[in-house]
Amino acid sequence: MNQGKTKEAISIFEDLASEGDDKAMVQLGIYYYEGIGVKQDYTKAMDWWLEAFAKQNADAFVNLGVMHRDGHAVPQNRKIAYCIFLTTHMNGLGSQSTQLRANGCLRKILNDVSKDDIKECLSNYTLGYLSAYLKAKGKMKGIPDEHRPSKDNPALKDLDWWLDGELDSIFGPPTEEEKKAREEAARQREMAIKALQHTLVFQVKFSKDSVDQYRSCDVITDQGMGSSPISKKKLQDQGGHLLYEDEFLIYANRHRWVTVENHKGEALVFKVNHPVKPHPSDWSKWQNADFILQHGMDKFSLLRGEEPKNRVEQVQPGKLEFRFKVVKE
Repeated sequence: MNQGKTKEAISIFEDLASEGDDKAMVQLGIYYYEGIGVKQDYTKAMDWWLEAFAKQNADAFVNLGVMHRDGHAVPQNRKIAYCIFLTTHMNGLGSQSTQLRANGCLRKILNDVSKDDIKECLSNYTLGYLSAYLKAKGKMKGIPDEHRPSKDNPALKDLDWWLDGELDSIFGPPTEEEKKAREEAARQREMAIKALQHTLVFQVKFSKDSVDQYRSCDVITDQGMGSSPISKKKLQDQGGHLLYEDEFLIYANRHRWVTVENHKGEALVFKVNHPVKPHPSDWSKWQNADFILQHGMDKFSLLRGEEPKNRVEQVQPGKLEFRFKVVKE
């Protein structure tokens, strides 16, 4: 495409898209939307973005929001567009650039959507309705019964996206009944959190001649990242090696990692494989690092649940060893 070979480029994108590549689908949609290398066609752009949306591509989702905001290929529907930008923002969907674009669209559309319209869609729209409306390409009239709010299919305002103050700024002060419901929901959340709390206890085995090369350990989970310096006071002399032990409060997260960082900023990464609902157990087997991150900032990709792009797979065996156990609070 950069060389001006638009037909060849679009053919390649079409081949990739036919194989299920959602990024290629998004790119084809952009070409048809903007008329780059092809005749401008909003309907074809929407079709490609709907295919990518079916594969949960967040960029396609935002693009569909723009089409509904501007009335391209579908009747203009700013309430649907608002809900798309809001859903993307509240759930942190897509990449950082996707988020920045969704947030910009959300701020802009708030000037064009009335407070009453916002109240209406937050009270009556569900995620299922939002998806069904997009797939209907603007031809859906009213809200089908299966997509109306219910206990199992909550309205957008009843999802766990919101702080109480955010809802109050839209709907006004809560009623006594709503206050009681919030108190009960808070109590249930607290009980659920306590049920998921466990302690990760881990040990790192250093050779005596290498321990001075390392400065800190990080525990990385869905909930955040905790860092602590490797204190010499915590090092236990085990004859041929030194043992460092620490612990960290964890929840039933999807991913957990422990990293050991040296003074160069490199981090050895150990994956903590354990059931979603842990129970008291003995120590795991000693394990070597899964890979090395050459820059400490790459640890933030682990925090986001992403695979780090810049990593060294070849780890010298026995350089450091790691083991853990999980105990209930």
